[in-house]
Amino acid sequence: MLGYLVHGDQTAANVADVFNSMVNMLGTGITIVIILASPALAQRFGKKAVAVAGFALAALGSLAFYLLSPTNVWGMLGLTSLVAVAYAPTIPLTWAIFADVADYSEWKTGRRFTGMVFATIGFALKAGLALGSASFLWLMAGLFHYDTKLPEAAEALQGYRACSGLAVGALFGICPVLLAVYQLNKPATIQMANELTERRLKSEA
Repeated sequence: MLGYLVHGDQTAANVADVFNSMVNMLGTGITIVIILASPALAQRFGKKAVAVAGFALAALGSLAFYLLSPTNVWGMLGLTSLVAVAYAPTIPLTWAIFADVADYSEWKTGRRFTGMVFATIGFALKAGLALGSASFLWLMAGLFHYDTKLPEAAEALQGYRACSGLAVGALFGICPVLLAVYQLNKPATIQMANELTERRLKSEA
């Protein structure tokens, strides 16, 4: 759908498809490279701090995407790169935070609920993917009168821009707010890990 933003002329559909592929490849490549730096960032600043900053910057970048003109190709490439750089560290660090939750359950109760934690997360992830896809179509149909026979209609193009910019930015913006009230920051996780290690050593002695 990004292709329609770049060039709505049906005769140039191939150009739009190629550009869409280029953007996807660029974002994926940058994400893979930056993910490799995630452990160092987490070690230096803490998982929570890096995730909050990453989600907040990704939200701003996605919102800025909406402000671009439909022909601003370089702006799209630039913002795609910036959002990929900001978002990439949050991918592995979010899963590491999930593991901290399993540690927290053991720290507080003396019993480890790893299976329950990750099963709940897996269910939420699958449900979110399904609801996300459905919500996009609901928004397009309800607010922008999307018709599959007229994907290049003015209202449809506006819907693509709003969903890929404003909606994505708003969803990214929710993440740092939720993480801000998440209590397991770097000092807390270090304390928790040390105390759990001491408990395990005593139980083995």
